[in-house]
Amino acid sequence: MTHRFQLVGLVAALALIAGCVPDNVSDFDFKALQPPAPPPELTGDVLVGNESAGPLTVELYADRGGAHLGMNALSARIARGGAQQTNARITWTATPTDGPAAGVELATVDPPTQADAEGFFRGEAFLLTPDTTARSFEITVQITPLDGATQEATFAVDARNDIWQQISDDLLISWVSPARPVVGANTFEVAAHRWTGTTFEAVDGATPSLSPYMDMGGGDGHSTPFTEPTGVGNGRYRSTVDFIMSGGWEMGVSLALPGRPTDTIRFVGYTVYEP
Repeated sequence: MTHRFQLVGLVAALALIAGCVPDNVSDFDFKALQPPAPPPELTGDVLVGNESAGPLTVELYADRGGAHLGMNALSARIARGGAQQTNARITWTATPTDGPAAGVELATVDPPTQADAEGFFRGEAFLLTPDTTARSFEITVQITPLDGATQEATFAVDARNDIWQQISDDLLISWVSPARPVVGANTFEVAAHRWTGTTFEAVDGATPSLSPYMDMGGGDGHSTPFTEPTGVGNGRYRSTVDFIMSGGWEMGVSLALPGRPTDTIRFVGYTVYEP
């Protein structure tokens, strides 16, 4: 009798499990329905090159695995005779060296004069193109030590095409931050530029909206809490996105401008990490 009750219990348990399986899944491999594991991180500072500038040695770094189309967080470490230089006025410029003419913005509005605790002078540059074709640029770092003459170091940089610059017609949208999305609240910011045929202009006055999404597989997916972006000037739009889990995500960004259809792009394939 005991064995009979055990058999009945086993059949009931299997029936209950079977009832929980989605109709379009023929086995019980629920692991297959989970998002893929995050790829190796392409965040942090990657060495672009090492050049001399008179008596100075300059190391140039770029974030997110190296130089890419869109907004690049740049940093420079400067040495004189092997000793780190932590006080100087730094400016950066970038010029395309191949392909169609592409206007490029100065890296910083207020050039840094003080290195951070790691010895880096940090700034940013937009490496923009009218399309999504990878381009070569020259990035010039101009250094004016507080106790010396101005020096320059020029770096040849290949800006790869990846998800950080997306295009809708003549409108380019660049992912600005976060460089490393993490579970929890993130300040999310994009920059919008319009290609005029000769240069890029920052696009202000748009009505923006977001649509974060994680594809869970099997036709399932979900969003996450966020605030609608607001314009903060110089073509930039900022919001807060509270990612509820790590893994691969998509981010839709729409900008509605007077007199033209709404422009919508998607950043597909970025990764949210554990803090």
